[in-house]
Amino acid sequence: MTFDRKAPDVSYRWAEHTAEVQIDIDAETEEEMFRDALRALGELLADCADGEQVWREVAVDGKKRAALLVGWLDELVFLAQTEDLVPGDTEHVELSDRGLAATVRGHCGSPRHVVEAATHHRLRFERSGSGFRATAVLDV
Repeated sequence: MTFDRKAPDVSYRWAEHTAEVQIDIDAETEEEMFRDALRALGELLADCADGEQVWREVAVDGKKRAALLVGWLDELVFLAQTEDLVPGDTEHVELSDRGLAATVRGHCGSPRHVVEAATHHRLRFERSGSGFRATAVLDV
């Protein structure tokens, strides 16, 4: 979508920007939703070489699952940016009414893509049939 604005002293145009990616996740349980979000981010960040295996304890506060998903992805992005951690899987995911705690397994490497952050744009986390469906958008 583009549109132009022209006035005697101003002329500008808005244009869509392609600096984001959207992930859609279907999972049977809420825990699987967070595990699959980690795996998807790991695939996006994956480099060619496997470095030293590492484990990190990650905790995110939040009551609403959609906001918790953004916080989870942001925490994983932070680890990629500050420690070059490429997430691979989780040893466990514990959800409560106050947040999430998990042990993240990954490797030290050179993350391939730079992800700036997860956003609330088009964010959703809802029941779907016998499981759950989520959508998250990442700024890249």
